[in-house]
Amino acid sequence: MVVGALLGVVAGVVAVGGAAKLRDPDASAPMLRALGLPSSRLLARALGAVEVVVGVSAYLLGGPVPAAVTAALYLGFTVAILRLRAGGQTVSCGCFGRSSAPPSLLHVAVDGAAAVVATVAAITAAPGFLEMRPDLPGAGVAYLLVSGVAVGLVVALLTALPDALAAARRLPASEAAALRPVQSFRLGGSIR
Repeated sequence: MVVGALLGVVAGVVAVGGAAKLRDPDASAPMLRALGLPSSRLLARALGAVEVVVGVSAYLLGGPVPAAVTAALYLGFTVAILRLRAGGQTVSCGCFGRSSAPPSLLHVAVDGAAAVVATVAAITAAPGFLEMRPDLPGAGVAYLLVSGVAVGLVVALLTALPDALAAARRLPASEAAALRPVQSFRLGGSIR
């Protein structure tokens, strides 16, 4: 059940990324060009459509095939980000439309972890949402809400956090010091 829930989150993230490519295919053009692929709106939309179908299928149905295809997508994303980083590319990854960040090790870690989750889900034939329906009234609604929040947090992790970290690095030293949490405490409650 836990692997199925985790599959739901990584599948949801794929579906959100696909929806962003369908809505704004031009945001993926720089990434496609940097990878040496045709940067057409049609290719970006086709990739987005595949991501939506795979993500929604894995979320709702689970099982070995949708989970394996999800794992393959995440493996492809990981390789693409590594190629962009190796080539010194600073273009947006295009993962989530215009709000996407340049390729980072954070992307590699999240995509790699998602590939592992989806692979484990494929091996264990983890169930999807439709199969996990608990007998408790309203539990399906709670599951949808929790997985929706988790998907939103992962998307924010990949879009907002890199921008926030980059902005923090650009702060003057005096402002950065003011934002640092208190590093240590003395016994007795006084701050050192």
